[in-house]
Amino acid sequence: MFEFNEVILWLKDNPEWIAFGVFGAAFIESFALIGVIIPGVVLLAVISGMAASTLTIFELVLIAYIASFIADILSFLIGSGISKSIDNLWPFNKYPNLLIQGRSFIKRFGILGVFVGKFIGPIRPLLPITAGSLGMNFKYFVIVEIFSSFLWAILYTVPGYYAGKSIFDSQFDVNWIIAIIIAIIVLIIIVRYFNSKYIEE
Repeated sequence: MFEFNEVILWLKDNPEWIAFGVFGAAFIESFALIGVIIPGVVLLAVISGMAASTLTIFELVLIAYIASFIADILSFLIGSGISKSIDNLWPFNKYPNLLIQGRSFIKRFGILGVFVGKFIGPIRPLLPITAGSLGMNFKYFVIVEIFSSFLWAILYTVPGYYAGKSIFDSQFDVNWIIAIIIAIIVLIIIVRYFNSKYIEE
């Protein structure tokens, strides 16, 4: 079983690997199937706090962004390649409702659903592979991912980074914190709107 504590303790003793830890956590959280098994968002938040001692905020966000973007693109391509047999792939063969719900969500909201789904924990790692299996236009998917992955990286790393920053050198950038809070509130409103529409169907 995956042990968060062991990873955190190892990174604490080997801070030169924190950047790699950020990449791995962001990739795991976003990649199809793995993100269902291992909730990398918790690990990412903790490592982001640790990164305050070794990385700049720009480096942290960039690493998480690239990792998430690559994970989603690979997931989409996998979905495209196994579209005819995806129903037989775990966890869809064991939990068919995951695939049904993912397809329903994308068919209802289209490419905008992929953007919003990026911020909904339970379905985040499933939507790219589902979108690929449905034959969604790859160019449109990439365009949405460029923006959604960047916003996702900011929201899931910056709060932890500044929390760690306050511990290491007691420096808070109030403007950053306010901007993050506003962005989170806006996202919550958007996600709740889509969830309510989805449930109504």
